[in-house]
Amino acid sequence: MISRISQLKIGPRLSLSFAAIVLLMLVGNGLLVWQFFLVSEQSDRVAAFATEMAAVSLFQSDILSLDARLDLQAKFEDLDALRREAGRLRSILAADSESVRDALAHLPSDAPGDIAVLPTVEAVKITLPPQLDAVIALGVASDWDAVRLRLVNEKTPLEASTSELVRNVQRQVSDELAHSVVQHERLKRRILLIMPSTALVTLLASTFLAVVITSSISAPLRQLMRGSTALARGDFDHQVRLSGNDELAHLGAVFNETTTKLRELYRKIQSSEAHLAEAQQLTHMGSWVWQVTDRSALHLSDEWYRIYGFDPKQGLPPGEEQLQRVHPDDRGKWQGTIEQAIAQSSDYEVEFRIVLPDGELKWIRTVGHPVLSPAGELVQFVGSSMDITERKHAEEELQQLVDFVRHIITVLSPNGKITYANRVARDYSGLTLDEYRSVDVLARVIHPDDVERMRAVRERGLSSNNPFEIEARTLGKDDVCRWFLYRYNPLRDEHGQITRWYVTGTDIEDRKSAEERLQNENVALREEVDRASMFEEIVGTSKPLMAVLSQIAKVGPTDSTVLITGATGTGKELIARAVHKRSQRSEQAFISVNCAAFAPALISSELFGHEKGAFTGAMQRRLGRFELANGGTIFLDEVGELPPDTQIALLRVLQERELERVGGSQSIKVDVRVIAATNRDLDAAVANGFFRRDLFYRLQVFPIEVPPLRERGEDIPLLVDYFIDRYARKAGKNISRINKETMELLQSYSWPGNIRELQNVIERSMILCETDTFSIDESWLPQQPQPFLTAKLKNEIELPRRLEEQEKDMIEEALKASRGRVFGPTGAAAKLGIPRSTLESKIKSLKIDKNRFKMDPEG
Repeated sequence: MISRISQLKIGPRLSLSFAAIVLLMLVGNGLLVWQFFLVSEQSDRVAAFATEMAAVSLFQSDILSLDARLDLQAKFEDLDALRREAGRLRSILAADSESVRDALAHLPSDAPGDIAVLPTVEAVKITLPPQLDAVIALGVASDWDAVRLRLVNEKTPLEASTSELVRNVQRQVSDELAHSVVQHERLKRRILLIMPSTALVTLLASTFLAVVITSSISAPLRQLMRGSTALARGDFDHQVRLSGNDELAHLGAVFNETTTKLRELYRKIQSSEAHLAEAQQLTHMGSWVWQVTDRSALHLSDEWYRIYGFDPKQGLPPGEEQLQRVHPDDRGKWQGTIEQAIAQSSDYEVEFRIVLPDGELKWIRTVGHPVLSPAGELVQFVGSSMDITERKHAEEELQQLVDFVRHIITVLSPNGKITYANRVARDYSGLTLDEYRSVDVLARVIHPDDVERMRAVRERGLSSNNPFEIEARTLGKDDVCRWFLYRYNPLRDEHGQITRWYVTGTDIEDRKSAEERLQNENVALREEVDRASMFEEIVGTSKPLMAVLSQIAKVGPTDSTVLITGATGTGKELIARAVHKRSQRSEQAFISVNCAAFAPALISSELFGHEKGAFTGAMQRRLGRFELANGGTIFLDEVGELPPDTQIALLRVLQERELERVGGSQSIKVDVRVIAATNRDLDAAVANGFFRRDLFYRLQVFPIEVPPLRERGEDIPLLVDYFIDRYARKAGKNISRINKETMELLQSYSWPGNIRELQNVIERSMILCETDTFSIDESWLPQQPQPFLTAKLKNEIELPRRLEEQEKDMIEEALKASRGRVFGPTGAAAKLGIPRSTLESKIKSLKIDKNRFKMDPEG
């Protein structure tokens, strides 16, 4: 400065006033220092506001940048990336909020700051994380359409609030800069007022100093002012060039940095808007915001303009013009939905048609969401409108295709209410689609006899949530009744919930008619067979036999328990089968069990079944003979051989009609008719304690005693003819007559083995017969039956032993003829005419070694 003063050439006459000049200069300099203090203070103020602006701008930039990333991750449906970006947004949101808070804390106490800055930032900080959590929850549920819609709905108010926040801070900075310029202009005037009061040297020095100071301050301020003006015009490329290390230079650097961030933020916003516009164009979805008070639009996206056919250059179209685009038939529905959403402050969704100026018809789906003020008042609706014309056309084509299918097709809601019926269903029933949706269709189209069954099966099927089917007679519009098979199949969403039921009805009238015709033919044929052979293989006309047949005819139609007694070989199983055939159960199972053919430890399992693991070797559950005979008849042959514990279980079945499997604890209901048979004297067994008295009385509800063959002498010729015919056809031989001596021999024999013995003798003779005359070997029938009878009368206890010997001889003869084979067409069981299990039991009880007959070279 002294060098500058020395260059002014003031002269010696100014030396005297130097002190005054110095004093004045000191005063002037003091004033100038004070003014510089004011400038510095103002610079600090501007710097503080610039810092605030930088923090708010960074806050907006970070939020919108990460919001754009969220949109991108939602577009690619990347849940993990969406979570990472949401977490990053939370972290940056906390840091940026702290930066804004710190910037606001450094503002001057008298600064007219925007009181809405911090609440707005805090509101975003508080409300945005829950919204992010909701978006992530939708992403976890794979509802990406809802994710993208939620992001679009939340982005618009967020973008608007942050943009408004930046604009407010920009105005605040501009105002402060303008105020700073005013302050500096005042400084200039004050300096000019100070200069005339000093000496010429002071004036010159002051002028010199004023010029220097003014040039050093005004130029940067003018640059800052021009930069603020350019920033207000949206010119983010303008930069101020200030050198030095003072506050103005720092303010210039802050201004340039803020301008750079605003430029980047603006470009990101432009990129986000471009991406949003592209996404809306690809999805045919436009976004909008409208005010509730006057129903005016606040925002309409470019895609919305394209969908509705409006020109965005002409500005926001009035609500009346928008309503005019709605199809006249849909305006009532559209307005009613809007009014209900306003009244309830709720979301709304509506599908309607619009008509463009060129006459083009479009289907629109609009979804709206309410926006409430802090006080809870409804102020706006935000939402989207989607062009669903292609989807509607596809649905119409599908409906036409379904109408061409030659089956009844209906669509049901999850609770079973009909929502659609195809043309075949409507044509057949004569009902309209509205009637299908409103009336009780089952009562109208299903045959009255099938309605209750249809309802019951349908209710069980719908509640099970699994496919099912029903057969029912269906009434047509012309009083035609045909059988249809209805198949129900559910349609489920991605969560497994049923969204609708599809039902197809197939005409099965021809099949049902064929089944009914076949059933009638079978019934007729069965009746004819029953009439022709009411008592199949029971041959004879003797009075004892006719008495038995009369008993069978009487007890057959009932469900009474029958006990058949008689000697071995009298045909007790044939009697049992005849009783079953005459009963109401003749169409059901007839299960025969030889109680003597099983070990005592296994008979209970055989009769009543067993559970898995009930005993060693029980690898799985097995149903017993009683369960297999459920609804039919079970024949217990040789019931007198049952062990005591099995007798108790059988008594329970007869009394309670229920049983328990071996190893089980659950009672099982059975409906079985019991027919028992025995060749033992059960009265003696009861007296000796071998058979339960109560079980005996339960079995002997209707006793039938089968007479022995010796009491049916007049039936022997008929039986002989029957067996000769049977075995001659089986052996391929032609027998024209019977030897007279043979017939006399057969009639004079006492037949201790009864019919079975006669059958075996005739079969053996047929094998050996080589002529057309039937004859037998006399040695096969001993002609001394009277001693046997006499001995029986003298000592009845020898009868069982003699019968066993006779039976043993017959079995050994049969084993010899079959070379030790028990079963099969040529086995001993077939030759004796008894079941294999019975023969095995007899071989075991009579202690016959069947293996020795396998080595016999004879017969």
